[in-house]
Amino acid sequence: MPRAAGTQGTPSGTGSVEHTAAASPRQHRFPLLGRYYRQVESGRKTVEVRVATPDKAAVEAGDAIIFHDEDSGRELDIVVKRATPYTSFEELLETEDPSRIDPDTPRGELLIRLRGIYPPGKEALGPLAFEFDHRPALPGRSMPMTASEYVQTVPHHTVYACLYVRDEHDRPVQLRSVHGSRLWHFPGGNLDTRGEEPLQTARREAVEETGLELGLEAPRLLLTHFLHAGPPPALNKVGFVFDGGRLTSDRLRRIRLDPAEHDMWAVHDLAGWRQLMAPGAFARLDAVERTRLGEGPAYLVTHT
Repeated sequence: MPRAAGTQGTPSGTGSVEHTAAASPRQHRFPLLGRYYRQVESGRKTVEVRVATPDKAAVEAGDAIIFHDEDSGRELDIVVKRATPYTSFEELLETEDPSRIDPDTPRGELLIRLRGIYPPGKEALGPLAFEFDHRPALPGRSMPMTASEYVQTVPHHTVYACLYVRDEHDRPVQLRSVHGSRLWHFPGGNLDTRGEEPLQTARREAVEETGLELGLEAPRLLLTHFLHAGPPPALNKVGFVFDGGRLTSDRLRRIRLDPAEHDMWAVHDLAGWRQLMAPGAFARLDAVERTRLGEGPAYLVTHT
């Protein structure tokens, strides 16, 4: 809804602006008091009422309305779905849903408010109801920098994905790395192949590291893990741990390690793994198992 009667309005002829580009919708600027702008901004107000001055009568379905907040100077744009003329405000309020016009004002007060804004001479022009939804009418603004520029401004991370597998007694199965600190971990690895998503990476890495195809169904995501790797140049890690299910004794015997990556695999209960693993690494194993049992956090942050 516009400003109250007696305040300065948009000069005649400036309320409607048309794009020169054929593909762009016609644009119409509608000033709003702050309370009404906030109703539109919050998605609660979806019908705007005006009277049929020449510029408002020209608004059609498919046009763009740019609402201007007179209190803050903010603007937002919407697409007109429907422009409906009425003979009076009573007829309009009998047909339209008042809560879509002013969700903070009862229907009886809304009629008084409309007539306070538009005296009888204005109402005689014929009320108009403009229905809109939450679709944008205009193209978005250009990003302040290119993708290649932006990527230089944010911290870089690596992403890994793995499969949590267990034996027939639900004891975790892990592999021992030949690199670095010789950590025990799940079958899996970093997303280093273009076009892969995390589950595909976990499956591919499991084949490379164990010789087994694991997680072939639709495994549940058990844990999202964020690892603070320390000061640069170390990169933080984001990890996804999926439920790889149980392995029978026969399948366990068919594990074939890649000696370039691992030299041992083992099965232990949690107490046994606690003795073999550093606290941070065990925290991930413990969180995954508790999540599998419906007790865990599903999101874990650790530090190296």
